[in-house]
Amino acid sequence: MTDEEIPRGLDHLMEQNATELPFLAAYGAEMDGASIDVEALFSGVEAFLSSRRVEFDIDEVSITYHATSITKHEEGLLIKIEQEHLPLVHSDLDRVGFVEGRLNDDRSGLSVILQMWGSEHRRFLERLVEFTTA
Repeated sequence: MTDEEIPRGLDHLMEQNATELPFLAAYGAEMDGASIDVEALFSGVEAFLSSRRVEFDIDEVSITYHATSITKHEEGLLIKIEQEHLPLVHSDLDRVGFVEGRLNDDRSGLSVILQMWGSEHRRFLERLVEFTTA
């Protein structure tokens, strides 16, 4: 077996992903009660929307596009959407990094506070962007 045929080990995976982890940590909340960097979260969501070519309005405290508003909040970013037939269920808002999640029974609106930025949170916003910009 040559060096090229040796399977990648844990050390290689950790080295390969080392650049991703600090980036994600910069946008995430510390779960030990430390404060949440709302500014970093806001910048991260702005960069995410820009990378998806979403046209949005932005000021110092909020981002708005279509039926969505994302506003700085003392506990994170408050996301509100008013649009019929949202592609979500209540459990989508009941995950780590989301607090005070509310989804109307008829799925016509939601509000949730985003406190972390990770792959699950990015996928959540991707689903909303695809739905609200379609």
